[in-house]
Amino acid sequence: MRRSAIEGSAGLVPLRRRLTDTSSQEVVALAGDLALRSRLLGACAELRDNRDKARRAARQRGLAMGSFKPLAVVMVAAAGLLPVALWGAPKPVKPALSATYADPAQPDISGLWVVTGAMQYSPDRSVPKLKGEYQALYDKRTQAFKAGIAVDDATANCLPAGLPHLFIVPYPFEVMQTPGRVTFLYEYDSAVRRVPLGVATPTQWDTDMATYNGESYGHWEGDILVIETVNLRGDTQLDFTGLPHSDALRITERMRRRDPNTLEDQITLTDSKAYSEPYSVTRLYRTRPKWKISEYVCEENNRNKPDEQGHTRSGVADKAKAE
Repeated sequence: MRRSAIEGSAGLVPLRRRLTDTSSQEVVALAGDLALRSRLLGACAELRDNRDKARRAARQRGLAMGSFKPLAVVMVAAAGLLPVALWGAPKPVKPALSATYADPAQPDISGLWVVTGAMQYSPDRSVPKLKGEYQALYDKRTQAFKAGIAVDDATANCLPAGLPHLFIVPYPFEVMQTPGRVTFLYEYDSAVRRVPLGVATPTQWDTDMATYNGESYGHWEGDILVIETVNLRGDTQLDFTGLPHSDALRITERMRRRDPNTLEDQITLTDSKAYSEPYSVTRLYRTRPKWKISEYVCEENNRNKPDEQGHTRSGVADKAKAE
């Protein structure tokens, strides 16, 4: 029975598997006669030779297929057997450089934009909580505005609107990004606003050097551009309704590209002299890639220049009377 079990087709395969991992001495102990021992020892030697040849051939194939190893890693990772981080996640595609976007280190907010929504400073027409004299000034301006005779509007005399009024004027502006700077080019007043990046906002500044647009300093927090603006003049208005502020105003913006066609700016005004608490609004802007910035010269078409009493009108009534 032992001989037929070894030589039979049913018993040969299991025996070969065992012989592959069995020493010669153990094999000899399995056989009962000398003739079978000899045949078994020869089979062991043949199997070892075949195994060694197979290993050498596998090593040679491995050298020849070395360029395909990364593919194997990807396949294993895809099967969930290795972390994807071992191979490395695909790198995001960076936007192409252009005349307005020349710094790939920055998220892209470049392009030509125009404000959406109402011309009031806040889209929902809310106002900041004004203190004492600033509330009284706003009440005076509101009454005059409703009567159709605005007062104290510096823009009526072709003076700059300044910040934060520029945020809500219905004229386009262009954003340009270059290394270390974001530049805003406004059609209104032909104003230019330069925002250096990575420069700390000063804690003190010379108020005698206050300007209409102030001093702006920016930095990136992920895909959000954070801009701090200080040292602003106190005689400009938030919008055409006459909302006031003081020279203590500080503007904080958090600007991001919400989607390819929308720019979002979360604006917070902090003014310890004029406001009881910080005042925040969010304004949205739509891209207008086919538009261009036009020349703006207020003096050539100033239809609402203040009169001797400082009152200003839209100019429509005076023009109709002249005709």
